[in-house]
Amino acid sequence: MEELSTQEHFLDTSVARSLLLATQAYKQYFDSQFGEQPLYISNYVQMEIKRSYLINLISFYFVLRLETINSIGDAIALWSNKFKSSELKAILQLIPQLFSTHQLNFSSSQDKEKALSVLATYIKRFELILRKKFNNINIDSTACTRAEIPLNVDLKNPAKGLKQFADEFGDVKTCRSKCQIDQFLLTQYRTEIEQLVEIASQLPKNTFTRGFINIANNLKEILTAGATACDCKRCEKTGDAVIALDAPRRMQLEHTDNSFDYLCPPINQPHYKHPSENRIVVNVSIDSGE
Repeated sequence: MEELSTQEHFLDTSVARSLLLATQAYKQYFDSQFGEQPLYISNYVQMEIKRSYLINLISFYFVLRLETINSIGDAIALWSNKFKSSELKAILQLIPQLFSTHQLNFSSSQDKEKALSVLATYIKRFELILRKKFNNINIDSTACTRAEIPLNVDLKNPAKGLKQFADEFGDVKTCRSKCQIDQFLLTQYRTEIEQLVEIASQLPKNTFTRGFINIANNLKEILTAGATACDCKRCEKTGDAVIALDAPRRMQLEHTDNSFDYLCPPINQPHYKHPSENRIVVNVSIDSGE
């Protein structure tokens, strides 16, 4: 395998998201790893970033837009009570920083409209940055329809475009009817998936193997039940396997999740696991004497 410095880099969802959204210390770590080298993602990875982050931002926009919500603080309070931890974390990392940068008052009803405008602009800009930051390998053997849904936002009336995108992205029945995830898993990579399921069956379940075993259990269900077991929700649960299988073998898959340590070797996919954000941030703090 080629050395990291000369290897082409294909990013999984967690690394791509980190390069866009992580702390400065973590972004600097990745800069030290990749430098000015081109970074690649697929349509499927782009879709996963939109599903796990952009859709949540749009959801928060419409929470803030509710007539019963008088301020940014009220919207954050309602969001904190309503949404699960992963969605909560993604939004609460961004919102205070974004609105504080624009010097918005979290308690003021007068700043609510300004906040809506700032958030709509950020959402539109984020989608553009996503396309500009990474090179798309233009390979998606799953033919994921959700990945192709455009985000068209007129900042004079952003709600219309944001709602249309969220509705189309959330129409999983229509999206699934047009994709080829069943052929991808049950035909194109059936042998590899059977091998992964077999490997998982022989592993003890612990912190390091849990993610891979959960993926393998879902893949086993698909092998057993066939195409009817393939839907967008299960696709979310097997996403790491889809990314690994569809990654270009000439590229090194850059990841942070343990699951890829088990997914990549059997299919001869070059890969490299990076330390977690917590580990990097803690080490930086220790090194700086904080």
